[in-house]
Amino acid sequence: MNGDRGVVLALSAGGARGLAHIGVLKVLERHRIPVVGIVGTSMGGLLGALYCAGYSAQGLEQLALKVRRGHWLDFSVSRLGLFSGRKVEGLLRLLTGARTFAHCRPPLAVVAVDLERGRPVVIREGNLAEGVRATIAIPGLFSPVVREGQLLIDGGVLQRVPVDVARAEFPGHPVVAVDVGIQLAPHIGSVFDVLFQAFDIQALELKRHVPVRAEAVIEPAVGHWRQADMSRAREFIAAGEAAAEARLPHLLRLAGREEGARWDPGGDGR
Repeated sequence: MNGDRGVVLALSAGGARGLAHIGVLKVLERHRIPVVGIVGTSMGGLLGALYCAGYSAQGLEQLALKVRRGHWLDFSVSRLGLFSGRKVEGLLRLLTGARTFAHCRPPLAVVAVDLERGRPVVIREGNLAEGVRATIAIPGLFSPVVREGQLLIDGGVLQRVPVDVARAEFPGHPVVAVDVGIQLAPHIGSVFDVLFQAFDIQALELKRHVPVRAEAVIEPAVGHWRQADMSRAREFIAAGEAAAEARLPHLLRLAGREEGARWDPGGDGR
């Protein structure tokens, strides 16, 4: 794989803000920048999975504009979360069919966390919908996923932007991190706000100790919107497009699209 030209994407967690990843994918497609692998956490894992399962960026945009909270929340309280997650897993199976990680093009890995052992788990094989269901199992919101003897929750608990995993999974390629940011909401008005605010507080502390370092870092300006606000899909996607276009010359260099361009592993990703 080291002979291939292209970039590896590390797509962050971020709830609805993660829809900005679609805008980034639109820019990469528009300028024919090859993506040789994707590693995603939470919403980044979900969108990365759909993209690797064959959805175009435009197809993802249309899907994001149509989906509503009622399509994926079953409002069936379980013992380990507000929602059992059966409805969202059913939606994932509908969207991905019987695909496994082996069917993904480009190759995909998603990150979850072993709740009992407190360590990240990289999922790169098996049923695609099941793996995505694990990486989006937001603590308190969705029940954890039992998989191969492990109790798995949202990967954003430990790997909000999975750059290190992307480097390990796809060595020899430049990593482009898409970080949809963290900003605490000034007003709390629902149980969703409470859960996402707590998650963002944790993420801020994690980012302080583990800054995002990649060959390129794209940061869509979406942090001021709530993680649960799916109604702003157009704004999130547009912000992702704008942020990727602003980094386009650097992205073209990393992908080897410019004449004589070489990837400098010591270069500044920002």
